[in-house]
Formats: sequence, structure tokens, C-alpha cells
Amino acid sequence: MVGGYSESMLLQDTIKQQFPHLKILVPPEAGLAVLKGAVIYGHCPSAIKERVSKYTYGISTTETFDKNKHPWSKRTVFSNGQTRCVDLWSVIVTAGDKLVVGEAQNERSYLPVYKDQKLLDLPIFVTSDKDPKFTTDVGSKQVGSVTVPLSGSGIDRSVGVLMIFGGTEITVECVEKATDKITQLNIDFLM
Repeated sequence: MVGGYSESMLLQDTIKQQFPHLKILVPPEAGLAVLKGAVIYGHCPSAIKERVSKYTYGISTTETFDKNKHPWSKRTVFSNGQTRCVDLWSVIVTAGDKLVVGEAQNERSYLPVYKDQKLLDLPIFVTSDKDPKFTTDVGSKQVGSVTVPLSGSGIDRSVGVLMIFGGTEITVECVEKATDKITQLNIDFLM
């Protein structure tokens, strides 16, 4: 046990009673352990090389509507006549995945819906659910959005999206494949 309350004998006894099958350890100066860890991390952020994702991260996207697969409530007819399922999760990182700090994770590609589309909006979502279906489901939360400028025309203009997990922030990097132009968004979770 670490942190200020860990030095409380009442708390220690209660924890030991609730979990008799576990060995409960309380280091000396337990109240300072978190502070010391923060100071060490502040001086040497590279001390943490890998972490486990607490959440699932991804993009809200659409795909061609399939009446056998998608609920009718998610059916939308776009102005170009396409019938699509909206608010779909496109998972980039799943809760429980091991993440190497500073390295890109699991690139996904996205395409525009319209031939003459000049911007691709990519809403970034987070949830604690390991297998989310829709970004409108309870527990899904939008944490940012990236708007990627698109060159040329056609619906085959691919944009690669990857996430880079740093110390306290996530960088979402989008690469327009035709031009290699990069658009980035930093999501700072210390705000």
C-alpha cells in the first residue's frame, strides 16, 4: 500500500481483514512513495518504457449499412445517396493492450465518403469497454477531433491514423497517403 492514507493503522487493518488471503505490504514512508515516484518521473520520463492501456481508444466512423448487421436506428442516407451505418467504433487501442511509450500503435486507414470531400473529420473516442460497438453507447466519450485536409478527388484517398502514447498525453497522427502530409492532435490528460 502506498499514499498518505496507507500509513493509517485502521486502514491497514481493514484491508487485511477484507483480503486475508493476500500479503499486504506497507513500505516505510508510504505517504511519500507517490510523491517520490512523481519526482523521479519528472526528472527522467524515460524511466517508464511501457504501460498497459486502461482504456480503449479509437475513431467514430461509418460503413455501408447492412440490415442484417446494423440497427435501423444507426441507418443514415448521405446526400450522395449512400446508405451508411453511423457512430461505429473503429478501435485503434484496446483496454489491456501493452503500449510502448513514444511508439505508434496499430495504424488504421480511413476513406472519405464523398468524391469531392476536402476535409476528413475524425472524432477521437475513449471507453473502458474492451469491445465497443457504437460511439453513442454509455461510457463512450469524445476526447478530441482531428480534421485532415484532403487533396485531389475520389473516395479512394486513404488517411492513415495512429496513436502515440507519451507520458501524460496521446498524439494522434494522421497521414494523407497520397501526399504524405501529416496532421497531428495532442490530447493532454492532465488538463
